[in-house]
Amino acid sequence: MSKSAENQTYPLYQNSWVVRQSDPGEEGARNHLFETVYVQLDAHYNGTALSFHFSRKVEDKVEFSQQFDDLETLFKFLGESLDPVSLGLLGVKIGELNVQLGK
Repeated sequence: MSKSAENQTYPLYQNSWVVRQSDPGEEGARNHLFETVYVQLDAHYNGTALSFHFSRKVEDKVEFSQQFDDLETLFKFLGESLDPVSLGLLGVKIGELNVQLGK
């Protein structure tokens, strides 16, 4: 992706997991209700600046969505959700993206 690319989206982090929502009766029953939770963090480059968009979906419904314009606020927010290794790897990805974009 070139330095002059405008309005580009770069996926930085994606994860999903299945959560059991209810137990329809006795333990060991065969029918349970499960939902899949998805989290995603994307970087958006508009030609001059990077912004970051975090979203959390359950199945097809967006439960939480937030836009971040600065890294300090982003990492404070993500520090409550991600482990230190994931935060470090995410920092490396953002640094590589800044180099790639010539920032």
